[in-house]
Amino acid sequence: MQSNNERPAPLPRLLLVEDQLDLADLMEQALTDEGNEIAHANSVFEALGMLDSGHFDGAVLDVELRDGVVFPVADRLLELGIPYLFASAVYDQLVPVRHRRAPFLAKPFHVQGLQRAVREALGRTAAPPTPPH
Repeated sequence: MQSNNERPAPLPRLLLVEDQLDLADLMEQALTDEGNEIAHANSVFEALGMLDSGHFDGAVLDVELRDGVVFPVADRLLELGIPYLFASAVYDQLVPVRHRRAPFLAKPFHVQGLQRAVREALGRTAAPPTPPH
């Protein structure tokens, strides 16, 4: 990660919950390219621990993880008032009613679709400004 002393504010910190490591790497790079700092969890247990010990501005959640479904993490995010979205290959109808307001990005997706969905979930309408050349 490059350091840039010209940033007026800290980077938005996102929790990425994805258990497919190759896909997680791709998603992390795409979200970092958008000006986010990423913390990655590959299980429900790990994600809940990270939420208890750190601050996050948003989250991207796969639904089915190796230790169960991600909905306990989504419940905690909802309690904390942290925006989140689902990025999953499961049908969006499997999402409990209490989480249906969260955006749902179906896998497979294009990187640009992920970036756009995260910007919208965080309430940003455009990519961060690029520094002048």
